[in-house]
Amino acid sequence: MVEIDRFSLIRSRGRILLSDLEPWVQNPELYERERARLVRLVVQRRIALFPDESIAASQRTANSTSSDVTPTDLYQVYMRELRQIPRMERSEEFRFVIALEICKEALALECNLPKPGNSEIEQIANSTTSEDATFLRILEKLRTNPNRRSQPADRAAARIERIKVRLDEMLAWKRVLVFRTLPLVPGMARRYKGMGVPVLDLIQEANASLMKATDRYDWRKSVRFVVYARWWVQQGVLKSLSCQSRTVRTPVYMAQKLKKIRDLNDRSVTETGSRMSAEALGVALDEPAERIERALAAAKMTVSIDRELDPSGEFTLRDTLADPHADDVNDAPAGPSLTNRIDEALSSLTGRERLVLELRYGLHDNHAETLEAVSQKLGVSRERVRQIQEQAIRKLKAPSQHLKLVEFLQE
Repeated sequence: MVEIDRFSLIRSRGRILLSDLEPWVQNPELYERERARLVRLVVQRRIALFPDESIAASQRTANSTSSDVTPTDLYQVYMRELRQIPRMERSEEFRFVIALEICKEALALECNLPKPGNSEIEQIANSTTSEDATFLRILEKLRTNPNRRSQPADRAAARIERIKVRLDEMLAWKRVLVFRTLPLVPGMARRYKGMGVPVLDLIQEANASLMKATDRYDWRKSVRFVVYARWWVQQGVLKSLSCQSRTVRTPVYMAQKLKKIRDLNDRSVTETGSRMSAEALGVALDEPAERIERALAAAKMTVSIDRELDPSGEFTLRDTLADPHADDVNDAPAGPSLTNRIDEALSSLTGRERLVLELRYGLHDNHAETLEAVSQKLGVSRERVRQIQEQAIRKLKAPSQHLKLVEFLQE
């Protein structure tokens, strides 16, 4: 008799409130027996399943708390918003999950598709894409359904509208479940701070994984949604680290192993003041030392030589690196002093003799010219260029000029 009164109340009101789900929350076996009847009632009587106004109001309040805050630090603004979200109790969590499940089954029945669990309804009801894309995919399923019967235009339009309403209800309950679980994300993301990906980016990836958790959660596995979502959030953070923190991507399992190694080393440094060897890490993790060494080799980071080292961007890492092919500064002669001495020695020559030596030995542009090229530039024969060159070299070998350059040869 109590059950009949409950269904009658829902039918007369035209919508389901969270308080109506309390008997099923207290007795999950009763919910399993009456679930099919409840879904049929929701579809046949067009019962509304949108979240209560109190839940929507709490979301609006949390989203508007940062309106008077200057967004100088996005992380602080985000954390201030999360602190306004009330903690989700176990019974409240179960109500949200049941409401979401009823929405999924009502959507499946409205579309005349198989029950949830079938791959088709999973692709539709459990979609994490935008509302429009999901709705278009549902319409495509309806058009390609071989059992679809032709309907008048007005009835078809009404059915499409009902499907869209059911889809909006399902997405609304998904948002509620995700919204009330958001506070657990920053704490898990902060564990991986300073590992190559900004904390805000880690939080964003974790939130995307939280949406996947709402799609795949099954309350019948006797695991709370918060516990299940925490695992998905951790996987999202680790995947983000493996894909974005390194130039060369490492697998997720390797990132997890590196985190265990890092934790063991940190504990060893705290207790003994030194890091653990590969053999000790292998014993602690029950793995061969070779695998530990491979993991440590994979932990090495690659850095761009064009990375900026100052805020102005004028000083990069490239400026701090030595050229292995350059002469040692301690062994090489002083460039400006040698240049000045050469200019002093060449000043004792005539203009043509100086020009011939500069072209033949590339004293200015480090590009030596051939006799043919010099003869064409001067308009004389190659033999005449050779004679001018020998004459200039004899002048430079004179003691007065020779002493200006011989000290560089001795060095």
